[in-house]
Amino acid sequence: MAASTPAASGRIFISYRREETAYPAGWLYDRLADRYGGGQVFKDVDSIQLGDDFVEAITRAVGSCDVVLVLIGDEWTTIADDGGRRRLEDPDDFVRLEVQAALTRNVRVIPILVDGARMPRADELPDSLAKLVRRQALEFSPARFEFDTSRLFKVLDGTLAEMRRSQDTAEEHATAEEQGTTAAAPGSSDTAPESRETSSRRRGRFSHRTLILGGTAAVVVVVLLAVLLIASLQKPSPSANPGDGQAPVQAAGGGIDVDNSPVTSGDGIRLTGLQATSRRDPATPKVGDTVTVSYALTNTTDQPVQLEYTFVGVRDASGNHHDTEDMNEGRALAPGETVNAQGRVLLNSAGSWEMWPCYVLTGERFCPDKWQVFFVLAQ
Repeated sequence: MAASTPAASGRIFISYRREETAYPAGWLYDRLADRYGGGQVFKDVDSIQLGDDFVEAITRAVGSCDVVLVLIGDEWTTIADDGGRRRLEDPDDFVRLEVQAALTRNVRVIPILVDGARMPRADELPDSLAKLVRRQALEFSPARFEFDTSRLFKVLDGTLAEMRRSQDTAEEHATAEEQGTTAAAPGSSDTAPESRETSSRRRGRFSHRTLILGGTAAVVVVVLLAVLLIASLQKPSPSANPGDGQAPVQAAGGGIDVDNSPVTSGDGIRLTGLQATSRRDPATPKVGDTVTVSYALTNTTDQPVQLEYTFVGVRDASGNHHDTEDMNEGRALAPGETVNAQGRVLLNSAGSWEMWPCYVLTGERFCPDKWQVFFVLAQ
């Protein structure tokens, strides 16, 4: 039995069709429960109490999970009901509801292709599930069960551990803010009040020395500022013509360099503030690290623009897709309005990764191909 991994705590939801992937789902559930704890893994009736509303329970489970595993077999897109209608065409189909709920949230969705099944095409899916095809899939075969599950564990460990770190950081910031508010509250000083006479004597005793030191420090600061000004004037201008090989490049942390010069697409969407960071700043990221890509989009036209969603395009060294989850779905941008966007990329293999910011507008209008693309070398 595999040891539990407390550091990678988080909820995992298994979505599957009983008609075709019940056995693989059962095997996978047992392994996941052994590793992460049974309370962290949800698999339909095995995790629902008697009397619970099935649809409500499924919705709650997907809404509280961190990762959704979608098991796809050969008949996943074609399985029909008694009337001959494709199950995926039914708005109340449980599998459709599960995947649809996951795709509308900031949840990592991992398709698992069971025993040689292929990834569905977008035109084979309802519109609400079309984004599934952009998720990088994992092949899963009973013949190599141990190998495939170990690959999945590697991805899950990194994803859940990173989420736990983010949660801990947010909690630490919240605690620090609460403590700072308390410390700044009126009457909350923890030092004994000093008499005016004692304070006056202390100020008088150090006044001459303070003036002398202050004057010396001011001279030093002026000299340093003059040196920095001369050095900055000798550097290439950050607005240099990119055609001269002097495009502004920002070292954005984690050993990642990006070109953060503003650029406007043919749709009138202006990209600014592009950054990419990892927790190893300033060292180069390693396999298992997460890279956070952030940027801003501004509507420079004189008409409102309707965003379908924003995301970060990602390709690993082998050319596989790892596009990030969607943000800003259905966001309308008024003329001159700016929206912030972000994507988190788990580096699960070594080599050079391509990343670029992107958006989708109504009418299937996408960002320019590999818009301001940059590279991340995962060691």
